[in-house]
Amino acid sequence: MKVGYKKLGLVLGAVAALALMPVRADAQFVSYSPIFWSFEGGVGIAIPTGDLADNASSGVSFAMGGSYFLNPKLALRAEGGLSLMGGADTAPSDPNLQIWTYMGGLEVHIADPMNDLLFAFDITAGGATLDTEIFTVSDFPSAGASTIGSLSKTVFAASLGVKLGYNFARSASTGVPLATIYINGDFNRMFLSSDDTALFAAYNGTSAFGAIYMIPVTAGIRLNIP
Repeated sequence: MKVGYKKLGLVLGAVAALALMPVRADAQFVSYSPIFWSFEGGVGIAIPTGDLADNASSGVSFAMGGSYFLNPKLALRAEGGLSLMGGADTAPSDPNLQIWTYMGGLEVHIADPMNDLLFAFDITAGGATLDTEIFTVSDFPSAGASTIGSLSKTVFAASLGVKLGYNFARSASTGVPLATIYINGDFNRMFLSSDDTALFAAYNGTSAFGAIYMIPVTAGIRLNIP
């Protein structure tokens, strides 16, 4: 849990670093790219897929992010999230799986950000921290044995996301969108090995697995800074 908060701090630092980037001095470029920064936050549902769906159930997901525009349709992006997932139906009790993600990459806008419609996708990579409460597994790793442990691991992760939104507030003087309501879906992959998940899988009555796949779907507000 403490590791997760440290990683979330890295995300906040990355978003702050975007805000501290020097203002672009080329007046022509400023006119061409009306939005400099965007910051967003949302809440929704985290959906486990693949092998994770046999070891956890859907739960609540929180997301935040920041983007620095290089031009009207391309931005640098830093983002982080927390997904709180329930236990599998086969588990003796709920181990409270938490997945923290903290990534950076690129955001590409398909629609002109000055339009009413926001349509963009992002590709990011970074890390994920998985954490559960301590649990006990009987007859593991052999009959008659009893093992106490948890799933606590920080691994490499990658994500592909799609965002749809509506710009509902604009600057009266410039017409630049200032606020957007949006819905976002990410496809996250976390790179683990079967050794990492063996105990967790045994607790859930399933087989050890490698990569973890998760789809967080969130809705929220995005604020743009001209």
